[in-house]
Amino acid sequence: MERKKSKEEVGKISILKIKKHFEGAGFKSEDFVISPLIQFKSMVGAPRVIEGGITVGIICNGAARVSINGHSYELKKDHIFLLSEESVISTFRCTKACMGYIITFSRSFVESVSVDVSDFMKTRLMLSVKPCIPVSVNDIDRLHGIATLLSASVVKEDFAYKDKVVTSLFSAFFYTITSILSQYASNDVARAHCTRGEKLLTRFFQLLCEECEREHSVEYYARRLDITPKYLSLITKSRTGMNASKIIDEAIVRKAKELLKLPDISILEVSERLNFVSQSFFGKYFKQRVGISPSRYRATMQ
Repeated sequence: MERKKSKEEVGKISILKIKKHFEGAGFKSEDFVISPLIQFKSMVGAPRVIEGGITVGIICNGAARVSINGHSYELKKDHIFLLSEESVISTFRCTKACMGYIITFSRSFVESVSVDVSDFMKTRLMLSVKPCIPVSVNDIDRLHGIATLLSASVVKEDFAYKDKVVTSLFSAFFYTITSILSQYASNDVARAHCTRGEKLLTRFFQLLCEECEREHSVEYYARRLDITPKYLSLITKSRTGMNASKIIDEAIVRKAKELLKLPDISILEVSERLNFVSQSFFGKYFKQRVGISPSRYRATMQ
């Protein structure tokens, strides 16, 4: 009962609300929004979650302090912080010299981008285990360059192909941050000073990347980790806000979407490759989680 009460006390910030705070926002898409960090500061005065798929903050200068899921993090120049729609941000303070951007991508946008399952799961891992990380000067320069161009394009009055330019820049930023997080996860997380739960979560995500095409059960992954299915779900729930079965579903659906975009593979072959007992069962599984059938999804991708 106590847990339920605390959830009710957490407010929500939507993409549209961020747009209203960002004066001069001239881009009407609900799939993404960009705003200066200094404006974001005024929106976080109490525990909040940002409704969307993924939120990325980049610190280009100065320093800041952020509290995510009850943990406080010091952010310096060339740091980034990450929020999923399950992340609770309770404080955000920055120095007068702090400069940077906050960019939010909607859930539908995140689900639509063509990102390899392995890279996507590494991004999900970073959101859960290391929501604040330092990045190289070259990487921050790349992100800052795209964000600066993006911010200028959004506020500029209508120009030819504005929607396409802005959408392409948001996509470029998303792919760039995914690449950075994937590399960081591969090089750092396994060696970091992690708790036992974080190490188990890291290993779970690694196994999922390797075996989600063949293995779909929580019991299988728990057995590989030498823990109980209940304990695995407790770990995933505490770190990601989702139980283990939902994370497995997320990986399988993303892999299915990846395969359905390949025109030379039939839906039957997709179902067999993903180890479903029949095409019919795969179709029901996919529609239940995506909202449309595999054939309809394939048609929308053409």
